[in-house]
Amino acid sequence: MRNDQHMMNHPAPRLRARLCIATFDFAACALVATLLSFAFTQPAWAYVDPSVMTYTIQALAGVAVALSAVAGVAMRRTRKALFKALNIDVNRNKEVEADVCRIDPDTGRPVKGGAVGATAQMPRKAPGKARDRGYAPGWKVRIPLALATSTFFVFTLFVVAPYEIVAASAGSVFFSLNDVWQPIAMVAAAMVAVLALLLSLLRGRAFNLALLLVFGIGLGCYAQALFLNGGLPPSDGHSITWNDYRRPMVVSGIVWLILIIGPLQLSKVNRQRTQLGAAALSLALVIVQGVGVGSLFANAATAGTSGDKAVVTEQGLYDVSSKKNVVVFVLDTYDTQFLQSTLQAAPDLLDDFKGFTWYRDSLGSMIPTRYGLSFLLHGQYPQPDEDFGTYLNQRYKRAHFLQDVQNLNFSTGIYTDTLGTQFLSDEEANNLVNSKTINVHPASNTITSWNSTLKALAKCAFYRDMPWMLKPFFWFYTDEINQATNADNPDIDPANKPYIMNDAGYYNSLKQRGLTIQENDEQYDGAFRFIHMTGTHWPYNLDENGNDIGLHNANLTQQARGCMKPVQHYINQLKEMGVYDNTTIIITADHGDWYLTENPLEKVTVPYMLVKPAQSAELDSQPYKVSQAPVAAEDVLPTCIKYMGGDYSTYPGYSMDEIPEGLQRPRFFNMTLDRDAKDYKIIQYEVNGDSLDFANWKLTGVSWDVGEGSKAKGDHD
Repeated sequence: MRNDQHMMNHPAPRLRARLCIATFDFAACALVATLLSFAFTQPAWAYVDPSVMTYTIQALAGVAVALSAVAGVAMRRTRKALFKALNIDVNRNKEVEADVCRIDPDTGRPVKGGAVGATAQMPRKAPGKARDRGYAPGWKVRIPLALATSTFFVFTLFVVAPYEIVAASAGSVFFSLNDVWQPIAMVAAAMVAVLALLLSLLRGRAFNLALLLVFGIGLGCYAQALFLNGGLPPSDGHSITWNDYRRPMVVSGIVWLILIIGPLQLSKVNRQRTQLGAAALSLALVIVQGVGVGSLFANAATAGTSGDKAVVTEQGLYDVSSKKNVVVFVLDTYDTQFLQSTLQAAPDLLDDFKGFTWYRDSLGSMIPTRYGLSFLLHGQYPQPDEDFGTYLNQRYKRAHFLQDVQNLNFSTGIYTDTLGTQFLSDEEANNLVNSKTINVHPASNTITSWNSTLKALAKCAFYRDMPWMLKPFFWFYTDEINQATNADNPDIDPANKPYIMNDAGYYNSLKQRGLTIQENDEQYDGAFRFIHMTGTHWPYNLDENGNDIGLHNANLTQQARGCMKPVQHYINQLKEMGVYDNTTIIITADHGDWYLTENPLEKVTVPYMLVKPAQSAELDSQPYKVSQAPVAAEDVLPTCIKYMGGDYSTYPGYSMDEIPEGLQRPRFFNMTLDRDAKDYKIIQYEVNGDSLDFANWKLTGVSWDVGEGSKAKGDHD
């Protein structure tokens, strides 16, 4: 030992030892930094749902943090072993105080066994509960503990959830992450401050109970979103049979109980360590989730400001041409069977629809709305040998309808939340669609009501993060979010106001504003308006007079009658303006009645079709008539082009007024199969004969597999 110590006192061995330790420290830091770097890597994955992508990033970040902690402990122990192997005594040059001993007052000598140093006189601690039962941290400890757990709870539920929901709904809401992140963050910061203050005011057992409850609920929200939301019903407006989800309700309920009760039980063993552990884990999960949130802002497609993106505005919604008009109303989900049953309850429903023809034998193109609605603007079916993703990218590129309308010098206004241009690049979408319209462009008033917007996003967050048994109380409909963001304000320029699908609101605006002749009317030969409305899409909220009586408060008959009121008022306005006779009106639906299923159809789904061509005043004064001519969705575009005065011979369909009754015409319909709330296959039907007779529907054997990137998140249906 004396020789070893002598060698270590020489400069050369001492330098080598220091170099060895420095090399080890550098290698250890590099390893930990490498592991941590995975937590902040931005994967360049394409066509990945942002909410799912952040979960993956969070998982990587969590693993990286855990590995870094393990590596840190291992490196520390290895460093101690290396010191020992090199005979380095880290305490060699430190001054150490001698032990303090009791002195016998009689002899003046230390009492044997009378050491009172830290190790000798350490009082014995009672084991288990007795040792920790009286632990009551002071306010200097309570505040950081409360702040850590409060931050975790609020950040998980009120920041991460709405951020990811908004990012994932970039194709269907009229605002972006950069539009809402600051108000959400400000409200969340205030919530953290208030909650932390309230927690820190408590003491002893009350503080322990409240602290761990907040931590447990936050942990439950985190686990629910990350692991327990498989098969979560989409917010597409369809009625949900919650009894079908009993198993996930039970499973999530058990997990939540464990996550909430577990920390409370651990605190009975050691309250101090449990509180410190909860705070440490809270901060770690905030970091992990923060990495996921950061990835959302790194994605320009989801984090860009609405001012940079094209938005479907209301510009031209209340305008028509004095020369020639073609107006297409698309009332979502309005089935021919609905119209039949509604006419039985209200025979006067179509009394104001003079000059119309009701084509009873009609057929749609595709279901659901994300496919059927845009078809009415491009008219393209997927090809039998075509990948479905390719079809979604190519359908507008193969189409020429909007270009034809522009060439005919008609102003074009398209009003819908489901254009389907998200599968195109921004440049392609602008060239093929946006630039052909007067109303699809950036807007400045995407949010006019912050109070209701934040409430709507909080409801979405609760729906996502709460246990299954509580989800029915927070179920929301996509249109609720859009409607909540915009308060009806006539002072806002329509060119800067997004079009929101709200039939009652549209009806009220029509009555207040009325229709007018379009601006720069002399520059155009006519006007084309394509107006997508909620129609009979569930949930129902309209009474028979078109008034909003609240979601779930109306029945189908009321909704079917109420959603026709704005169309009826529009028609009456055209008559008052004297332009009804030179206006072609098509009233149809993107699809008929349908349901989520992973099996082929069991009944017909037939969108209704009402058409009035531009014609003489005499014909326009006659009551509507019924035709059995076999029409289809593909006939909408050639009918529009014909009455704009263009050549419609290149279109696959017919002008509907030229189709004779009794025509033997094979028509095709594509149905989407759904599994676990995701599209997975499109199957094709051929319909020969009356579309209302399901015996005439036959599968052709042609189908397309649907990939993960094909569904626009948040789109209608």
